[in-house]
Amino acid sequence: MRPSSTTTEAGSGSTRRRVVAPRTVLVVAALIIGLAAVLVAMFERGASRRPEPEDAAPSHAVSSQRVPSPTKRTPVLRPALPQAASANAAPAERPSARAETKFVVTQMKAQKYVEEAYPAWRNAHPGKECPVQLIELNEYMEDKDVNDAWGRPMRMQCGAGLQPGKRIKVISYGRDGERSEDDIRFEE
Repeated sequence: MRPSSTTTEAGSGSTRRRVVAPRTVLVVAALIIGLAAVLVAMFERGASRRPEPEDAAPSHAVSSQRVPSPTKRTPVLRPALPQAASANAAPAERPSARAETKFVVTQMKAQKYVEEAYPAWRNAHPGKECPVQLIELNEYMEDKDVNDAWGRPMRMQCGAGLQPGKRIKVISYGRDGERSEDDIRFEE
C-alpha cells in the first residue's frame, strides 16, 4: 500500500514538512477542471442568466451603461393566463387529431374515386356513362370497400342528376353520418 502523503523532518529542527503525493495533486486538479467545465457549460446554456423580456432586441455591442442595482429590477412581462370559461358558455368543439385524420383519409378516398378510378372505368367501358354502384370503381383502385373512415358507405351520384359539365360526385356524410356541413364531397 502506497501512502498518499509523507512527512519528513527538515534538518535538526522540530518543524515537520508535509509532502503531498503527485497522484493526489492530479486528482484534485482534475476535480477543479471538471467543476470549471460544468460551470462554463451552464453559463453558455444560459442557466445562470436571467430571462430577457420577449420584446428586448438582442444586442452584441458592449453597453456603456451601468448595470441596475438588484433593488431596482425591471419587471418581466409574462403572458396572461387563459380566463376560465363561464358556466353558461358552450365549450368550443375542436376535432381531435384522430377525427381530422379520418376526414383527410375519406377526402383522399373520394378524390381517388373521382380522379383515378372513374376515368379508368370509363376507358374500360366505352359507351357507358356511369357505373351502377360505387363498388364497381374499386377494381381500378387499391380498395376493398366503399366505406369512409368512419365505416359508413360512401354514396355516388353520376350522370344526368349533376350540374352541367359534371360527371360524377362521391359523398361521405362525415363524422355524424347525416347530411350536414361536415359532409365530404368530391366531384368531376
